[in-house]
Amino acid sequence: MTPRRSSSSPAASSPPVRPRHAAPVARALALSSALLLGAVLTGCGPEPAAPTPSDEATPASATVAVRQDAPQVVPLAPAPDPTSPSAAQDADTTASGTAVAEDPPLTSTRVAGIWPDEDWEIADLPGDACAGTLPEATDWAIGEDYFRCGSADKRLLVCRAVQGGKAGEALCVRDPITRSAARIRSSMLVGFTSPASEMPNPMVVVLADGTQCGAVPRDDLEHRAGRQSWLHCGADSALLLDQTTATLYFDREESVWTAELEEHGGEPRRVEVREVLFAASDEGLRDWGFTAGLTADEVP
Repeated sequence: MTPRRSSSSPAASSPPVRPRHAAPVARALALSSALLLGAVLTGCGPEPAAPTPSDEATPASATVAVRQDAPQVVPLAPAPDPTSPSAAQDADTTASGTAVAEDPPLTSTRVAGIWPDEDWEIADLPGDACAGTLPEATDWAIGEDYFRCGSADKRLLVCRAVQGGKAGEALCVRDPITRSAARIRSSMLVGFTSPASEMPNPMVVVLADGTQCGAVPRDDLEHRAGRQSWLHCGADSALLLDQTTATLYFDREESVWTAELEEHGGEPRRVEVREVLFAASDEGLRDWGFTAGLTADEVP
């Protein structure tokens, strides 16, 4: 009996069947590979272009571009040390860059004359300015024919007849610091003459620190030990006359004169004098031994 040949199993004879999800997986792998390759190629390419002004705000002025895409803040310079020489030099410079000149060292007191001119404010006083008082010689000037008259409230400190003016017409200093003067008229001035003062006092004194002291018609301040002054240096301050003779303001032993300054009723202190201005013409200064503009070491 011939044995029956067994038929092969359908599973053994048929070709293998692929899983249903194999194709999509393969496609995904291929796509991932393509993307990875593109990224690698992009990274190896040139750097991206710098953003345009429309894409990015303009960096602040305190930054500097180290790279176009990486601004770096520049540190500000530190404030100068106020004790350093450079800081001191900057302090002596104006905003325009021009150095500020300092006052030169004081080596001698300067002597000069002043008298009203076109730069002064000159008022015309009506009526008889000297009414009720007689004109008298004054110690506020150097030279002949200077006088004072009128009440203290008119503040006619020192006057002199107007050269070439009408009879009885005179020009008077009222405030030498503000350059205020007055033109007056009085019948009592006709033919008036007076000798030069033997102890003239200045109208203005400038101290070493720039403080200005000016003549006043009366002394309303209270001073220590009965001292007196007709040279006031602002509110409640004055240069004092000497205690011995009550006629001198200055110690003239050195080329730089000194005086005693009393402030707010305190103890007087000795100060240096930069400039002394007398009511005088250049001729009057020369006649008395001064030369206008020269310093005190040239004064006899």
